[in-house]
Amino acid sequence: MNRAPSQMSQVPSGSEIFLDHVGWFVPEMNAVGPIMERLGFRLTPFVAQHNADPNGGAPIPAGTGNRCAMLKRGYLEFLAAVPSLQTPLSEQLKAALKRYHGVHLLAFTINDSQGAFERLKVEDFSPLDPIHLRRPLTLNNGKNGEVAFTVIRVPPDKMPEGRIQILRQETPELVWQDNLIARDNGISALGGVILCVNDIEEVANRFSKFTGKKIQGREDYISLDLDRGRICFTNTGYIQNVIPNLVVPTMPFMAVVTLESRDLEKTKTFINQAGITFKSLGDHAILLSQDNACGVSLIIFDKEDIWPRNS
Repeated sequence: MNRAPSQMSQVPSGSEIFLDHVGWFVPEMNAVGPIMERLGFRLTPFVAQHNADPNGGAPIPAGTGNRCAMLKRGYLEFLAAVPSLQTPLSEQLKAALKRYHGVHLLAFTINDSQGAFERLKVEDFSPLDPIHLRRPLTLNNGKNGEVAFTVIRVPPDKMPEGRIQILRQETPELVWQDNLIARDNGISALGGVILCVNDIEEVANRFSKFTGKKIQGREDYISLDLDRGRICFTNTGYIQNVIPNLVVPTMPFMAVVTLESRDLEKTKTFINQAGITFKSLGDHAILLSQDNACGVSLIIFDKEDIWPRNS
């Protein structure tokens, strides 16, 4: 799959929109490390998240903290509530966990956060005021740094499939430090997500308005192509035909995350040596069950294939 130069960057240009990262909501963080490190990912240390005080005061605790698995393009985020804090964001996370443990967050990235905010207002998503999110990190040289994001969220009833947000990466050079990116498993990029929903057409059209991108497909499977990444919408019948043993705990459900491998044979070897079973999906993709990836199925594909499929 050949990519335009902009797809190789973490930051979109012009009116482009990328799938920046996906987020797992987890009840506690201790179990995440062993599971994801067994798959060959390198996780950042746990840090509590803070919002910048609009009045210039001390940073405001968000009530959640995260660890991340960085890829050459995009990343995987794991979020848990900070036990000692109760905030609207931490309560939202806890409510989502009552539905299921797994992926609840889709983050799209743009270059113009104010333009995205105004567009969402026009499209009747009632966006909340942009949040200036901060989290500390240790730099390659051992010094302390701070990564920054401008995040635009909408009321949960506007996008009930999860925490669906748009952001601008203010410090991409700090987020994607070379020493944080895993290489042993061959996985290089975030591909996309497959959502299992009740009303495929309604949800797909709403995501199309949210991202400003067109949809294509048929009655039981609709895809939304971004400038980097793809989101697909389907029903339980279709997804369980692809993944027969998939457990759909409730609807809507973010069922599958797809990842690109720069060397699928290397990925297979690594996973085999870790003692993890997988299913081949033809010659150019493999499937890992949700038991092996904190509640979501993983499809890992090589450059000869693209997952999610567009039809």
